[in-house]
Amino acid sequence: FHSTSEMAKRPDIQGIRGLAIAAVLAFHLDEASFPAGFIGVDMFFVLSGYLMAVILSKEINLNLKVFRDFYTRRFKRIVPLYALLIIALAICVPCFLLKRDVLKFCKDVVWAAAFATNIQTVLERKDYFTELYDSNVLTHTWSLGVEIQYYLIVPFIVIVQRKLTENYKYPLFTTVLMIASLTVQLLSSPTVAFNLLLSRVWQFLAGGLAYEARKLQYRFYWTFF
Repeated sequence: FHSTSEMAKRPDIQGIRGLAIAAVLAFHLDEASFPAGFIGVDMFFVLSGYLMAVILSKEINLNLKVFRDFYTRRFKRIVPLYALLIIALAICVPCFLLKRDVLKFCKDVVWAAAFATNIQTVLERKDYFTELYDSNVLTHTWSLGVEIQYYLIVPFIVIVQRKLTENYKYPLFTTVLMIASLTVQLLSSPTVAFNLLLSRVWQFLAGGLAYEARKLQYRFYWTFF
């Protein structure tokens, strides 16, 4: 299998990323013509789950150092640019707001800085598609919040998966988690279904299963050919 950097440069993965970006941009530019463009975010979550499976599957022993290195790489990749964005918006945006809106924006900044805009949306019972037309310029940070929250739990999921060494137990465990998450999404309010990690976990896990299926494909090929 390829290194993580090589994986990121694979034409198929880059193609999926391109389609996801195009779908999201089309939705925001012309929602009437591309009403389902938001599924680009779902594509990103599945792809992220795939790449996380690639990264962690390469570690023979899952110990504290592995997890520390995992989080350090994620921190260096995401936090500096994200912090720069938050700081720039925190400085510039209040200049264009009415005084009554500045306090609300400051609260939005705190939630976004904590990678928790998605949780804020749920707690305040807002709707993402309504927020698009409001003055909250940080609404779009919800998806990064979901991803960061998944990073916090994925090592523990992988540890359990590693302990289920028998072939049938791993996909069974993952499938049960996926069904539970999908059930939460289907039975919850639109705001919870769209924003909360619990209702999105199945998409990341689907990416992980896709990676496992790819490994089985390689094993099958080399066994018979």
